[in-house]
Amino acid sequence: MQDPLEPTPQGGEYIPPRPPIYPVTSDIPPQSPYHYSPAPPSRRNNAGWLAGVGAAALAFVKYGGLLLLKIPALATLFSALVSLGFYSLAFGPLTAVGLVAMLFVHEMGHVVEIRRQGMQATAPIFIPFLGAAIFQRSHPTTAVKQAQVGIAGPIAGTIGATVAFFLYLATGQQVLLLTALIGFGLNLFNMIPVWQLDGSWILAPVSKWVYVAGYALVVVAILWLHSILLVIVAVLGLSSLVQRFRQAQSPYFASVPARARWALGGAWLALVLYLGYMTFQAYALLNPFVQ
Repeated sequence: MQDPLEPTPQGGEYIPPRPPIYPVTSDIPPQSPYHYSPAPPSRRNNAGWLAGVGAAALAFVKYGGLLLLKIPALATLFSALVSLGFYSLAFGPLTAVGLVAMLFVHEMGHVVEIRRQGMQATAPIFIPFLGAAIFQRSHPTTAVKQAQVGIAGPIAGTIGATVAFFLYLATGQQVLLLTALIGFGLNLFNMIPVWQLDGSWILAPVSKWVYVAGYALVVVAILWLHSILLVIVAVLGLSSLVQRFRQAQSPYFASVPARARWALGGAWLALVLYLGYMTFQAYALLNPFVQ
C-alpha cells in the first residue's frame, strides 16, 4: 500500500521514497554506529569536565570583564549583586537590600553633581564591606566645586532615607524602617571630616583644623566601639591630615571666599544635626521589633 504522504510519480519521473521516520530523540538513527549513548563516568571524563569549567571561567574573566568595562551599567549591576550576596550572608537579606539601595542613592548624588559640573563619572561600582565607588576622568579645579561634589552624596542619601522613613510611617513595612535607619546612619558616618569620607571634602575649604577634630572623633569612637573599620579609617586618614596642613597656604584653599566657607560649614552642620536626630528616631522605632 502506498504511503499517502508520498507524492505520486508523474510520467517517467522517478521520486525516491521518503526516509524512515524515527522518534525525535537524536539526529542520528539508532542503528547507526554513530548513535550517541552516555559513557560511564571515569576519571578521564571528570578531568575533561574540570578542564572545560576552567576554560569557561577563564573566558568569562577575559571577555566578560571586558564587557563589564565597556558597559558600565553591567558593572554596576554585577557588583551590586555580588555585594548583595556578601551582605546577605553577613547581615541577612533585608539589611543587605537596604544597604545596597542606600549606597546606590548616595553615590548617584555624587554622579549627578559631577556630571552637572561638566565632568564624566561612572555609575557606582560596589565593593563588598567597603561601600561603593565612582571613577572620574577629570576632577574639580577648585576646593568649592570639590566640596559641592562631596556634599551631593549625603544630600541625596538623606533624601532617600527620609523617603523610606515616611513610607514606613504610611505603610508600616519594617523593611522600609530598616532601610531608613541604614541610610541615616550611613550618611551620618560619611560626614566625619577624615580621610576620603565626604565630610573631609565638604569641610576642607572651611579650615584645616576640622581635620584635627574629625581625627580626634575617630580616635574616641575607636576607644568606645573597638571597631576595626574605624581603625582602618584612622590609619589611612593620617596622610590626608598631614597633606591638608602642608597645603594650607596653597591657592586651592586660600582663595575660597569667606561666604563659601560659612555656607559649607552651615550646610555640613545642618546635615549632621538632621541625620543624628533621624538616626535616633528610626532606631527608637525599630528597637521594639528586634528585641
